[in-house]
Amino acid sequence: MCYICPVCGFEGLPEPAYNEYNEASYDICPCCFFQFGVDDDVKIKEDVYMEREDTHKLYRKQWIDDGAKLLIPLHYPAGRQLHGKVKPEALSKQLKNINVTL
Repeated sequence: MCYICPVCGFEGLPEPAYNEYNEASYDICPCCFFQFGVDDDVKIKEDVYMEREDTHKLYRKQWIDDGAKLLIPLHYPAGRQLHGKVKPEALSKQLKNINVTL
């Protein structure tokens, strides 16, 4: 079974990004290279952290703005990539998995 990345919508995580107790897997998405439990731990000020969903939105925007580069092109379907980046039409489809539109 494959799970969906809550950041980029990629259907290929080996386990859920967060378990039933909302604990992070510490896995890295092979598509957007977000590390759950690390990249979503953004400190705003002393003892105040950004909401997880907000970190996902911020990271997603930066990743897309940077060209949607793939971490591991070998682990991403060849027909949906070009020069180590997610093709725009593939990106639009996978973002629908997380109810995000470009």
